[in-house]
Amino acid sequence: MSEGLPSIRGRRDRSTLTEPLATILTWRSQSVETLPGSSLPELQALSQQLVAELVHAKQTVAVAESCSAGALANSLSKAEGAGEVLAGGFVTYMSAAKTRILGVPAALIETHSAVSRPVARAMAEGVLARTAADLALAITGVTGPVPDDRGNPRGRIHIAAVTRTGGGIECHCEFGAFPPAVLLDAALRIALVVGSEALKGSGPIQASLAKPKGFGR
Repeated sequence: MSEGLPSIRGRRDRSTLTEPLATILTWRSQSVETLPGSSLPELQALSQQLVAELVHAKQTVAVAESCSAGALANSLSKAEGAGEVLAGGFVTYMSAAKTRILGVPAALIETHSAVSRPVARAMAEGVLARTAADLALAITGVTGPVPDDRGNPRGRIHIAAVTRTGGGIECHCEFGAFPPAVLLDAALRIALVVGSEALKGSGPIQASLAKPKGFGR
């Protein structure tokens, strides 16, 4: 890690969990200089890395996407070997779709909102219940130009990775009000890193962050 760069650090917190989950991550951006971006590998390289790890482990992945609207599955599908490990995906953009397709309880969404850690985890668990995948990734958040109808601000993203063995990682990011394309790219990169770490069953993620290309000087 480059000296002086901020980082994402996981904190182990089992006090609010009813089942074992490896790590909860929380990260808040202070400025554009701390938005995840150019210091992480390019999106396709991260997709290739996760697919290669799944091929090696002889495991599969399926995804549930809200704000990313299928972009995570699309990125994974372009990686060599995806045909062996990408089981499929669900785009559940509306809250009602999360309930109808993934089985996320409507009461959970009403209590916490669709953009929340409990809902992201429930989405991932719904994927495991509806597929034979070994790893489930879920993304829900606000990447559009305005807050959602529950007041969740632009740049708030929740990511969950859950394995069939009961482990996983949850990540809460407050990226800030950056352009939608930048927010989507950052969310996808973090989701792929989270998925890779959950697959390996390792401890907290620590990743260098740097100014994304095209912003500032």
